[in-house]
Amino acid sequence: MDKHEKGIEIDPTRVDVPLPQWNGRYRGDPKRLPKVVQKLVHRRPLTPEEKAELLWRFYELDQGGRFGRKLFWIGLIVICIVGIVGFFAYAHWDWVLGRLAPPR
Repeated sequence: MDKHEKGIEIDPTRVDVPLPQWNGRYRGDPKRLPKVVQKLVHRRPLTPEEKAELLWRFYELDQGGRFGRKLFWIGLIVICIVGIVGFFAYAHWDWVLGRLAPPR
């Protein structure tokens, strides 16, 4: 891989996206894919360095996706708990006030 693909020296005249800036999406233009991915699509052999770089990038994308899914489920559970507690407080307001008020 050259320096542009690694993201060290980005050449603005090149059409392909450097691998560190690539978000893993295909937007319809095969020339905008990183050169490593273009080689993969055309079934050309990759060097060991290119294989390692590509595997690492896919690993980073996978970990980012897992974090997003985990964050979604945690948020959903928190919203459900807050909703249940809110409904209980709304439906049984007199009981809640009786428990919170100091005895006379």
